[in-house]
Amino acid sequence: MEIKNQSIELIDKTYFSQNDYVKMSNCMIKCIDLTGCFELDTEIIIENCVINEFNIHSCWFVKGLTLRCCVVNGYIDYQMGGHNDVSLIFDENIFTDFFNFFDCEFNAPVIFTNNIVLEGTNLLGNIGEGYENRFNAGWNAKNNLGALNLSCKV
Repeated sequence: MEIKNQSIELIDKTYFSQNDYVKMSNCMIKCIDLTGCFELDTEIIIENCVINEFNIHSCWFVKGLTLRCCVVNGYIDYQMGGHNDVSLIFDENIFTDFFNFFDCEFNAPVIFTNNIVLEGTNLLGNIGEGYENRFNAGWNAKNNLGALNLSCKV
């Protein structure tokens, strides 16, 4: 399923429940709310979009997530996430607020490249804490502006 050049109020799990593949490009999206989806068995690609709210608490992107060339406004809370069998790719995005990766376990690599993180992230932070992120297949983080190794922000 491909969604192009749309202005969308809400993207939720109903968009992904019947599709193995969803690509959104050149869209203005008010809210993506995938909170608590757990095992989301859809390959998701989001490119060249402006997203005002991105809610992914407890979401497991089993078939991967690619977020490329997007602007994401607002705080992102990604707790207890990961559990992905395909890479999570964040490339050439602008995140205007803190991006909270908290107690995530990633089975496939996480690629975090060429992003601007204005308020930072704890993707590589919380070192030594019980809720430090786990990268079972490694990570690649390069050419980013903004701190990637902050402690949890409350």
